[in-house]
Amino acid sequence: MKRLLRALSLLGLLVTVGTCGYIWIEGWHPRDGFYMTVITLSTVGYGETNDLSEAGRSFTSLLIFFCLIGMTYWSAALTSLIVERELSGQSARRRMLKMISKLKDHVIVCGTEPMAHTLIEKLIRKRIPVVLIDEDPAEIEQFKKRFRRLHVVVGNPTNEMTLAEANILNAKTVVAALHQEVDNLLIGITCKDIGKDIMVLAKSNDPILGNRMRKSGIDHVISPAQLCGDHMAGMIAT
Repeated sequence: MKRLLRALSLLGLLVTVGTCGYIWIEGWHPRDGFYMTVITLSTVGYGETNDLSEAGRSFTSLLIFFCLIGMTYWSAALTSLIVERELSGQSARRRMLKMISKLKDHVIVCGTEPMAHTLIEKLIRKRIPVVLIDEDPAEIEQFKKRFRRLHVVVGNPTNEMTLAEANILNAKTVVAALHQEVDNLLIGITCKDIGKDIMVLAKSNDPILGNRMRKSGIDHVISPAQLCGDHMAGMIAT
């Protein structure tokens, strides 16, 4: 970032020097001097705003030389910043995957639905290790800010490779809580194919799909709508 700021300062200095140079050498209006400096700096190749004297042409040649240096430095600084951020992101991901690979008997939560918030909060309070999987980096970042001890994997939870990154083989429980309930069924089937001892809980408000989940070997099918209805009925009946 410091290198980029230095590059911006250099470009600002070149614009200032160029504008003042044309005002002083050619007696131009500041607007014309600024315009000539900008088109020289950007190397777009437009014609001269006014006729240049010999001194003005010499100044322009010198300005072009320094502008090329400035733009080269700017490009290098911008490229360096992009590469550094990319490498930083990859390094953080590698550290996260390394920590996840050391977990055992952890809980894998697939999805960032509201139910996942409550579930993860309660598990972390009990100091149970949790790995959250979701495709949305922004949602993952929000969870990381809220739960500092949370492990995360950005990817498709229905993909075997993504589940492998979450260390599925050493996991104790998988919670499939995606918005699309068919995906929850697919996660359950995939997890049971990987390891029969993994307990799978899946969210489904569809009774027919819920039955398919049970038949596929999913241990528990949770219906938020039914639980909410049962709870409210209990409150009314008491």
